[in-house]
Order: sequence, then structure tokens, then C-alpha cells
Amino acid sequence: MSDMEDRTPREDVLVGGLDDWADAGWVYSSTRLAGVVDAESRRILTIGLIVELIVEGLMIPGDVDEQGHHPWVLSRGEAIERIAREWLSEWREEIPTPGAIVWLDNTETGDAIARSVLARESDVP
Repeated sequence: MSDMEDRTPREDVLVGGLDDWADAGWVYSSTRLAGVVDAESRRILTIGLIVELIVEGLMIPGDVDEQGHHPWVLSRGEAIERIAREWLSEWREEIPTPGAIVWLDNTETGDAIARSVLARESDVP
């Protein structure tokens, strides 16, 4: 049986996104699966992973309130620029607190990938 440590950081974020919205700090925590320990390298990897998830249409950036997730009214490029700028200007070397910078919501495609990861992990050899 596969276990969670076989997941890539991308898969881990998407699986988590089945149950809840992901924030920047959550994505950062998923980068541990890449084996990167240096904080600056993890920050760079995290921002890159967020960019990949948005550009590939797997997650939608936005804000969350009592009514749910609200996608930003920005192009993908503008959203990515906002995320990078806010992280680098306001958080620098710190791990963003829950809800800081961005909330990411899985798209249907992101959910499908996440479900395929769970199915792979539940397969018994």
C-alpha cells in the first residue's frame, strides 16, 4: 500500500483541497515532501508551486469569508504577481499565517487529480 510520503507537494495540496481551501502556509507545509529544508528554498518552491497550480487551472486564487471562497477578479498573471509581491514584501522569510496572502480553491480538474491520488494510495499491491 502506498503512503502519503509518496505524494508530491502538488498532489498533497490538491488532496487537502478536496476538504478545505488551501492557504500559502499550507502550500509551504506541503513542500516538506520535496525534501527541501532550507527556508528560502522552500519559499521559492512554494511560490513556484502556487504559480503552477494557478497556471495549470488546478486551483483558483481568492479570499474566504463566512459565505465561502471568492475568486479574485484578476488575470492569472495579476494574481501570481500579487501573491509573490505580498509574500516578499510582507512575510519575507516568515511562514504566512493561515489565511494570509491567498486562499486557493480546487477546480474540478484539481479535484479529479486529488481523487486519483487517493485511489492510487488505496490500491493494495
